[in-house]
Amino acid sequence: MPSRWLPVLFLGLCLASASALWAEDVVTYEITLRDKAFSLTEIKVPAGKPFMIKMVNANAAPAELEAKELKIEKVAAGNSTIVVRVKAMEPGKYLFVDEYQEDVAKGYVIVE
Repeated sequence: MPSRWLPVLFLGLCLASASALWAEDVVTYEITLRDKAFSLTEIKVPAGKPFMIKMVNANAAPAELEAKELKIEKVAAGNSTIVVRVKAMEPGKYLFVDEYQEDVAKGYVIVE
């Protein structure tokens, strides 16, 4: 192998290692929206670590997972699943809702 390819190979190995570390550290929390309620109304996550939320929309109608402070806004078609990535957050209590029925379908991400 010509020596000019060594930096490219090294960079590729570094990126692959970083991707593997990211995949291992990120925890996914699953919630289900059924009728007008989430299966979990509180999700407790550690401060300073990114995480993912997997939302199963068990309703025939579309839903929109929204959490303004977490910078989440994603539509889930009826009877479908979405996954959103959330950056590491400071300790606090963050509201999430189904925007289409936000008065009743709500919960909190509690960062500790």
